[in-house]
Amino acid sequence: MKQVVVLVFLLTSFIVKSQTVNTLSNSEIDNSKINNVTLSDVKKTLGKQPKVESLLGASTSFEDNGFYYYYKFNGLKLDFSTAGKSKPYIESFVVLTNEVNFTIKGITITVGDPISKLGTVNFSKGRNGDKSILFAECESCDVFINIEFDQATNIITKINYFDMS
Repeated sequence: MKQVVVLVFLLTSFIVKSQTVNTLSNSEIDNSKINNVTLSDVKKTLGKQPKVESLLGASTSFEDNGFYYYYKFNGLKLDFSTAGKSKPYIESFVVLTNEVNFTIKGITITVGDPISKLGTVNFSKGRNGDKSILFAECESCDVFINIEFDQATNIITKINYFDMS
């Protein structure tokens, strides 16, 4: 729980209200893929360990603290929230290494790829001055994908998904 509070605080501090988003419909978000598995299919597992692992492979660690299911895979962290809604939902995932690929709008990327692979995109500017690439249905929507990159090299360093609703 403490991790989630810190994550929400850092995320809120990083992303500014007047950001520029790259528009994605809810359907396009659901059809994005982690290692060729749609986000929609991962959502349908409701965080149940056998179902999640049948889609994404064996996790390197799993924790159920009563409020969240925390999964770690090689290069991927995945969190399901079990609190606040009638059924568990994916609250966040983060791609940390090139062992995991992510497909958005039919373009497959991973950590270490140049951002130019995404084509023409709008940049969001954080409070610390760094830019990132934000995909969401709207500027104030609670579900979004954030792609962080090295500001000097334009190389992707992290791919995040958040559902803060």
